[in-house]
Amino acid sequence: MSELTDRFLRYARMDTASDSSSSTSPSSARQVEFLRMLENELRELGLDDIELDEKGTLYASLPGGGSGDTVIGLLAHVDTSPEAPGENVNPVVHRSWDGNPVELCEGVVIRPSETVDMLRYVGDTIITSDGRTLLGADDKAGVAIIMEILDTLIHNRNIQVPPLRIAFTTDEEVGRGMDNFDPERFGADFAYTVDGGSVGKVDTQTFNAWSANWKVKGREVHPGSAKGIMVNAVRVLADIVSSILPEEMPENSSGDEGYYYPLSISSVTSEGNLKMILRDFTSEGMKSRIETMRSLEKWIQARYPGAEISLEMLEQYSNPGEILEQDRRAVEFALQATGKVGLEPEESSIRGGTDGSRLSFMGIPTVNLPTGGELFHSRNEWIAEKGLELSYRIVLETLRIWGTQ
Repeated sequence: MSELTDRFLRYARMDTASDSSSSTSPSSARQVEFLRMLENELRELGLDDIELDEKGTLYASLPGGGSGDTVIGLLAHVDTSPEAPGENVNPVVHRSWDGNPVELCEGVVIRPSETVDMLRYVGDTIITSDGRTLLGADDKAGVAIIMEILDTLIHNRNIQVPPLRIAFTTDEEVGRGMDNFDPERFGADFAYTVDGGSVGKVDTQTFNAWSANWKVKGREVHPGSAKGIMVNAVRVLADIVSSILPEEMPENSSGDEGYYYPLSISSVTSEGNLKMILRDFTSEGMKSRIETMRSLEKWIQARYPGAEISLEMLEQYSNPGEILEQDRRAVEFALQATGKVGLEPEESSIRGGTDGSRLSFMGIPTVNLPTGGELFHSRNEWIAEKGLELSYRIVLETLRIWGTQ
């Protein structure tokens, strides 16, 4: 196996799941443990300006050796999604994969027909979990790629690249990766998040994203004497979810279609909570979704006059496409680099957000680059060794192009 793959496997075994229910920053101590390990590795490599701040962002710098003086940032997040188990990850290496479904423990089966890009790697090495957990390639793969690039540049000073700023962030998976990020401390002119999927794609569009948090207070009474008195919060919340059209759910949408996604319900008769997220690629579409939620709030309140219903809506991030169009160098250089490594480049939209979505609106236009895996946030997650290596080459070649400007 390559040194890059070995590095990824070592990182993947660490539990770094974020916790949406925590109010601390970072949301879990296990993320800090990983950051401290990365901090030590950066010091061993000899990078400059290394700082792990109290809120859980690790910064570092590497002087450029090229003719260009534009400062380029590289980012990846250390947390993994809390939507699937992330403790005791046991990566499984499937060498010379034959193209058939990959059967893991506990009945987990990875079917190539359910992924976009897997059959590209028939005959190559595929990496999965053992089926009990997610793999954590989102975004341990991005962390590994960036660290391997830094190792390469430290040991090959003749490679011309621009001045680099590095940042490893926490809590991206719970929408808080940029909450405590300091763009001035970062100091990049443009940046790349290494947090994508299929190689060949350069992500320049993401969803506009909002959260919707419903809280319901009902009225509890013995069910034997409940008529005309009880107000069941469970039923109210169920009505909210059932009011959303099935075709507007993520399992029935694709491409540039948005959705409403009920994430979780926690309720008893007297009170309950429903967490949802809203996604849409256009500002007009998101405005319509917000209005739909407000109309639904009024309708539900009228239907259940005895309940106390509140809806809190918050913006999470916005589509950075309009920012990237103002100066397309970060996009064009990444597309050129993708072509130079022998792939057909595709400027694409990603059906999910990265730290770069918010960072673009903080003054640092940010493009998202691939890692070579799919089915993130699940036990079916996989990544290809060849995909990892191609992603590494795309990032390195992008930096080379910047180094000659």
